[in-house]
Amino acid sequence: MNNRFSSPLHFGPTRKRNLFAQVVEELGIRIVRGDLGPDDAFPKEADLEREYGVSRSVIREAVKTLAAKGLLESKTRTGIRALPPVRWNLLDSEVLSWRYSAMQPVQFFAELFEIREMIEPEAAALAAIRATPADIEEIDTAFRAMVEASQADTPGIEADLRFHRGILAAGRNPLLLQMGNLISVGLLISHRFSRESFAIFLPMHRKVMEEIKAGASDRAREAMHRLLIDTRDYMKDHIHND
Repeated sequence: MNNRFSSPLHFGPTRKRNLFAQVVEELGIRIVRGDLGPDDAFPKEADLEREYGVSRSVIREAVKTLAAKGLLESKTRTGIRALPPVRWNLLDSEVLSWRYSAMQPVQFFAELFEIREMIEPEAAALAAIRATPADIEEIDTAFRAMVEASQADTPGIEADLRFHRGILAAGRNPLLLQMGNLISVGLLISHRFSRESFAIFLPMHRKVMEEIKAGASDRAREAMHRLLIDTRDYMKDHIHND
């Protein structure tokens, strides 16, 4: 299965880095997809060198990178083994994208929105209470960029992501910012399957922003909840499995 988030390999001055990234990505997808499980013997370094056409140092760095993401464990006596999903760092953007590439889009989208519905309404409520003038300006600037993108009929995903990240930041809880990767992947999926949804839900984004500006925490929470529920329901009819 192809990774929907991967980009073409460009050889040249960055060839070594791209080969390293390719090894990390392909091994990561194999683990997430279940081709390499905790009970499976992990391929030997020499075999991976031949398979990917890279040096041993590239393989070892790739293993270290995947271990940092919670996908692999390397011990002196037992060697390298894949770790179970409970150990994966699912807030890592690459792990999220690999998981998406290995799952049916409808299932992944449903799981993602369950989490967003738990987090973003409360983040909006906190933002209504804690947002500084600078936070409000950031959210407002992002929304204006969304409107401009809609009017120009151009992709507005960066502005959309900036809007939602601005709300997380305005909640003044650093842990909320760690949810940004979940939101970015969710928005990427939405924009990829339906450009129309961006324009359709602009008024609901405006409503969220207005309630935050007004300092109305309960209404901000409800406005964000309604935005997510309506977006989820709309996208159910537009996201399809391959």
